[in-house]
Amino acid sequence: MKIVFNILYLTLFPFFFLNSQIIDSTEIKTEEALDEILDESFFEEDNSDLYNAVEELILNPIDLNTADVFELQKIPGLESNTAEIILSYRNRFGPFYSVNELNAMRELDRELINRIIPFLKVDKESISYDSTLFQEDFSEARILPSEFKFYLRSRLGNDLQTRKGFEDGTYLGSKLRAYNRLLVKYSKQIQAGILFDKDAGEKDFDDFNSFHLNVKNYGVLNNIVVGDYVLEFGQGLMLWSPYGFSKGADAIFPVKRKGKILKPYTSATEYDFMRGAAATIDYSNFSFTAFYSSKKIDANVDSVTNKITSTPKTGLHLTENDLEKENRISERIFGGRISYKYEKLLSAGLSAYESKFSNEFEPNSIYDIRGNNFRYYSFDYDVNLSPVNIFGEFVYNQTSVASLNGIIITPLNNFIITASLRSYSRSFVNLHGFAFGEQSGNTSNEFGIYYGIKWRSNFGLINFYYDQFRFPFVTFETPVPSAGNEFYLSYSKNIFRKTRINLRIKTERKEVTENLNNIKTVVERIRNSYRTELVYDISNKLRMKSRIEYNTYEISKAEMIENGILIFQDFRYVISKSLLAYGRIIFFDTDSFNSAVYEFENDLTGVLTNLAMYGEGLRWYLMIRYKPFGFLTFSMKYAETYKPSEKSLSSGNNLIRNNIDNRISFQIDIAY
Repeated sequence: MKIVFNILYLTLFPFFFLNSQIIDSTEIKTEEALDEILDESFFEEDNSDLYNAVEELILNPIDLNTADVFELQKIPGLESNTAEIILSYRNRFGPFYSVNELNAMRELDRELINRIIPFLKVDKESISYDSTLFQEDFSEARILPSEFKFYLRSRLGNDLQTRKGFEDGTYLGSKLRAYNRLLVKYSKQIQAGILFDKDAGEKDFDDFNSFHLNVKNYGVLNNIVVGDYVLEFGQGLMLWSPYGFSKGADAIFPVKRKGKILKPYTSATEYDFMRGAAATIDYSNFSFTAFYSSKKIDANVDSVTNKITSTPKTGLHLTENDLEKENRISERIFGGRISYKYEKLLSAGLSAYESKFSNEFEPNSIYDIRGNNFRYYSFDYDVNLSPVNIFGEFVYNQTSVASLNGIIITPLNNFIITASLRSYSRSFVNLHGFAFGEQSGNTSNEFGIYYGIKWRSNFGLINFYYDQFRFPFVTFETPVPSAGNEFYLSYSKNIFRKTRINLRIKTERKEVTENLNNIKTVVERIRNSYRTELVYDISNKLRMKSRIEYNTYEISKAEMIENGILIFQDFRYVISKSLLAYGRIIFFDTDSFNSAVYEFENDLTGVLTNLAMYGEGLRWYLMIRYKPFGFLTFSMKYAETYKPSEKSLSSGNNLIRNNIDNRISFQIDIAY
């Protein structure tokens, strides 16, 4: 530890004496936007792709003068009623000359305005005005950027402890984690990108690579991508990117998908993206999209039948066994979509695609995927009848229909109600969807009803949802049909000018399988989470966050009652105009992994994970962001988890033969 602190000191000490520049606030805005949407779930997950999605919106803000009601709803926390208010103001008073004009709208809450402004812009080209007017207001906007821009992100990370897989040679590569992404943009029309990613234990620095060329608004073409891309249609039942928002801190935003139709793929998730070419053409109120993809996929293939037994979605190629699965099969996809928009009232689309695999699937049960040729047909709609918004999607896979339909009602400007009904048949097997539901994007074997309320009242922000769900057929956790429900209530308020309190209650009831007297029995499992959090600004430079969270895990039939508690203190300190520091110390004590307490934590830009804290221990981290020049940012994070009562951590190939798990990571971002 002494060596680590000496390294940190020698690394950071010279920074205090360099000429400082203003820290780019993009990272802070992205983190704060995600904090308003995401809520730690009851399982550990990597949400880095969601970070990239929000960061992309901030780096490519929506023009207030050209956006319609459907496009504005892509902004986190901006519902249809808010979009209507903005468009009504634009129609009445003409184009916006600054995003700060939103403050002139009495119908909009000041806090809401501050949250959505980072996602908005006023493009000079979208305004017609006398050049002698508004010169002072546009003095900064008149400095036109270079036609060329490039964004480089390079990240290295290393576990300081050696895991069992490296000790015995099971893992074939080094401990180093590496990520490199370059995006080059010309004007507003052309973007090219390339990405290389290596996980710890993989041999090659380009174990995963991705590339794309994207051209927008070129002649009759609205959008064309060659290389890697994702498709986001309707509500995600048929085609979506490999990530999407699920139930979280905002009771309204995650329920309705707001797809971008076609966009280049810039993430490091190694599955569920397309590789080929796709294009969108706009004509009048219609939009036409065609796409083709052909790529290799990891799979387990039976050596006798040559059939696919599974398609693991880990992206890890650490061992000889992993390499045997790598790129074992191929998938070819082609399809299209036609959509129609009628003013601000209606958006609807018809889509279809065919997928063909090089090998057939071998089913393990009556409803499992079988064959090697699959076709899907979809209809989605979004009807805006202010103050009522109705949306949904139906998908047919030649066997059954999956559907999701919802309604959002805004009887008052600051009061929103939503309800949605999802019905995913067990015989409906989707290959590339990511729809809203209990099973994290899986659109199969689920029926659910969701209710949500969001109220921005004078005495605070209230979010509430209640979700009922059942699984008509067997799942991984139960050998028979099962059901459950989830209840969430949060309250947030600025109790003082610079102090905010957040309170949360979350309860999940679900039927699972448990061994009772050596007999597998379906029982009810209850998880409860109670949280109190204070966010307070000590000064303009120092922001603190304090949290206490208590969890319970109960299976009454098994006479199992477990508890867990987490306490953390977090800070964000602006040391100088060019240097920013984050830190957190976390104390946790749980009876076992069952009662683990979860926490999102600040990380290198583009990284977002929901970590499980279980057992008894301490975790702390320190992260530094340094911006010596306007185009250059250096980041470093050291994190350590210590469990004093343990002799080893983790298990299997990831086993650490002591009670400390620590990691150091470095990143450089260049935006020029």
